[in-house]
Amino acid sequence: MGELKDLREQQEELLNRAKELGNKLYLAGLGAYSKAGSTSSELVEKYVEAGSEAFGEEAEGKPKAVLAGRGLIQAARELVDTAPEKRKELYERFVTAGKGERGEKAEETNEFVLAGIGAVITAREESEKLFNELVAAGEERA
Repeated sequence: MGELKDLREQQEELLNRAKELGNKLYLAGLGAYSKAGSTSSELVEKYVEAGSEAFGEEAEGKPKAVLAGRGLIQAARELVDTAPEKRKELYERFVTAGKGERGEKAEETNEFVLAGIGAVITAREESEKLFNELVAAGEERA
């Protein structure tokens, strides 16, 4: 009879855990929807402003979509120009994270392996951070 009671308790724990995770996933989805709405509006306004600056005096009278398109092109050009520098910074960040994970063994580990380890660690940390932010945003919206 004790085994049956233990089994029932395990089932209840599993069910409660599944409900808790389901609720968190719902809140994260709600948060993602909320953030996407606010972020997209901010981006459009940013691109409209950049497009207006790029057109200068010719911007007056142009549709918002044209201004935003020009601003997007401007932002893409800037991103392409800074990509090599950002790639190097990211690689160095991964190597540093890999060294931190390997500890004393880092000295005898290949740099590319350290970067790979660091990339996995960084991706895990960033995804947890993003998920928690989305859950918090979902809780605010709910």
